[in-house]
Amino acid sequence: MNALARIHLAGTAGVFVAVLVSACATGSGKDQCVAADWRTIGYEDGLRGAPADRIGVHRVACAKHQVTPNLAEYLEGRERGLQQYCQPKNGFRVGLHGGGYANVCSGPSETAFVEGYRYGRQIHGARAALRASQSQLRSARDGLAKTEAAMANVTAELVLPTVPTDRRAFLATELVRLTQQRTELVARIDQLTLRTQELAADVQELERQSPYAL
Repeated sequence: MNALARIHLAGTAGVFVAVLVSACATGSGKDQCVAADWRTIGYEDGLRGAPADRIGVHRVACAKHQVTPNLAEYLEGRERGLQQYCQPKNGFRVGLHGGGYANVCSGPSETAFVEGYRYGRQIHGARAALRASQSQLRSARDGLAKTEAAMANVTAELVLPTVPTDRRAFLATELVRLTQQRTELVARIDQLTLRTQELAADVQELERQSPYAL
């Protein structure tokens, strides 16, 4: 099975997830609202891929100071920002870092952007799956080391001639339990090792096939 088949690809609905944007660019002070450069604010929002209703956040922030954003200037600036944002390489970068897309691009630029975005998300997902598998493998290995240490301690006490009969029975039962636990951990480590190797190969293949520089 090749890398693309093994990686769970997000569906179309997963592409158009809501974008999270930072706090209000204009701040909340009266001077900031009065002196706001709405073209620049719009440009910065467009550059982040913020949705059109983002201006509502600025409007609310400045309403208490009786300042209304200049919608025409804001939209003009946002459109310039979107021209930069809606580039396929940027789509790839956003997806690669796990960012969201608010469906703000349009026309041919959207097709190219989404293609780059989805490819970036594939690599992001593959890397996340690899990290999770590596973490599980480390945990299993730590568990095996602790189990083997416990087995050694139980065995060392079990062979002492002064151990009472009831304690010896408990230790014998505990050793059986630990032995079974060790067997299960060894099997899990083997499975996780293979899984991790497969996921690492998937990541390498996706990165190799990437039409964008990493």
